[in-house]
Amino acid sequence: MDNTLRLFQQLIREELTNTDKADIKSMIKKELDSELKAKLAKVVKDEVEKALKDKATKEQIGDISKQIIKKLYKDLSFHHPYIIDRIKV
Repeated sequence: MDNTLRLFQQLIREELTNTDKADIKSMIKKELDSELKAKLAKVVKDEVEKALKDKATKEQIGDISKQIIKKLYKDLSFHHPYIIDRIKV
């Protein structure tokens, strides 16, 4: 029993090598990354869903879309009128 205890104490006192430290670090990093990615994706999804259900957000999206369409129309009509002529109705 004493020999086992001494052997165990020696193993505990033994220093970790750089390889051991690197292995431990990579294992922890992989585990944290997988946990954080899963939780982050869920939180982001929930927040985006909440924001899109908000009436003010919908109005902002609509206003921004209208501005983009107006600018695109102006650019096409002034700088590329031939593109509009090619549109088939």
